[in-house]
Amino acid sequence: MKHTDRSTNSRSKCKADRMNRSKYRRHRYKATLFLWLRFIVAVFTLWPVFLQGPAEAKIYIDITSPYMRKIPIAVPYIKPAPVTFEDSLLGRNISRILSADLTFQGFFAVLNPSEYGGRQDADWQNLPVDYVVKGSLGRKGDLLSVELRLMDLSTNTMRVGRRYTGRVKDHRKMAHRFCDLIVQSLTGEHGVSLSRIAFVGQKGKKKEIYSVDFDGQGIRQETFDKSITVSPRYSPDGKYLAYTSYRSGRPYLYIKDLTNGKIHKLTGFSGLNITPAWHPNSRAIAVTLSKDGNPDIYLIDLKGRIKARLTKGPGINVSPSWSPDGNHLAFVSDRSGSPQIYIMDVKSRRIKRLTFEGTYNTDPQWSPKGDRITYSGRTEGRFQIFTIAPSGENRVQLTFFGNNENPSWSPDGRQIVFSSTRSSRVKALFIMFANGRNQRLLLHYGTGAAMPFWGPNRFN
Repeated sequence: MKHTDRSTNSRSKCKADRMNRSKYRRHRYKATLFLWLRFIVAVFTLWPVFLQGPAEAKIYIDITSPYMRKIPIAVPYIKPAPVTFEDSLLGRNISRILSADLTFQGFFAVLNPSEYGGRQDADWQNLPVDYVVKGSLGRKGDLLSVELRLMDLSTNTMRVGRRYTGRVKDHRKMAHRFCDLIVQSLTGEHGVSLSRIAFVGQKGKKKEIYSVDFDGQGIRQETFDKSITVSPRYSPDGKYLAYTSYRSGRPYLYIKDLTNGKIHKLTGFSGLNITPAWHPNSRAIAVTLSKDGNPDIYLIDLKGRIKARLTKGPGINVSPSWSPDGNHLAFVSDRSGSPQIYIMDVKSRRIKRLTFEGTYNTDPQWSPKGDRITYSGRTEGRFQIFTIAPSGENRVQLTFFGNNENPSWSPDGRQIVFSSTRSSRVKALFIMFANGRNQRLLLHYGTGAAMPFWGPNRFN
């Protein structure tokens, strides 16, 4: 039998207990210290966020929401120095243009100058606005200098400011540019005030390509073919305009270089050369060619060389539109017996049918955000504008009166331009928000305006 000394064991146990408690305290101290260090690092990391306050916060705005609160803003009259009657009128005009630009975006509520006399020194703290644009201008002959500042009334600080110099005729562009800065400052995204819309304008039997500012002002003729031109498409980088023209008697594709105005023929294959659709990288175009008999979609480079054949029957395959990432292509085919919209996975060439409701669906255009596709579909004998998710779910009809065709998304994906006969038998261009609200006339032109395409926010 082994003898055990109880007193020795007791002392050893107490010593072990003390060591365990000491070790526990050391571990607890280290753990507490580690947590405090993490807390301090987190505080210093996030401190700039706490300090930035409302003046630096980005605002997410969904103008399709029925509960959206518009941003209240005021644009008082721009002050000339020295004060002259003519320059005072110019300052008021710049304010009106900027106010109209902000209203067009869909998420600003611009206070009427009559409510505060249009003065920059109004009692803003007692007026229902969050932001105010203050500015001044100076003019020497035809030279104009305009300074504009967006003031945040909650902090009484300048949110963004710019000085523009140019000719008096450039005052619209100055207002457009500052509007885009305001939108970018408050939302983190660009708006539409630097964009243009290309369209087919008709006079008699002749159809030419024209372009116009997003607000329907500044119409400019882009082609002078004295023939029929159709399907204008801006490149995503805003450098080129592709279209189909019958100037030679046959439908060939052309490209206009918008930097120098030069035009060259892109494709002149036998048969059809129609419906160009720029790849998002601006270096390739999907087009419909019938050189091999059946109208199919091909991928070509900017010299007109075929890089790939994307479809090969059955039926007619036309009107391609790229997804924003360039991985998918929406297009129209009658392979099922009537024109319907299909989506192709460009890499695998797998194709799925998108539309099943309606017997005639055409002209798909993919949203810049990638979440919706708009198209024109015939219902009750007339064409109307619809949107649908790329999955084929949540089909929504946006228009209900007249014939409405050729929808095209704004560069920010918040609005849609389209042609319509709702106001007369002559087609005109209309604009609406992405949910179909606030449908309004953009412009009438000649004996018809059709096939609009909303370009990138890169002009002016």
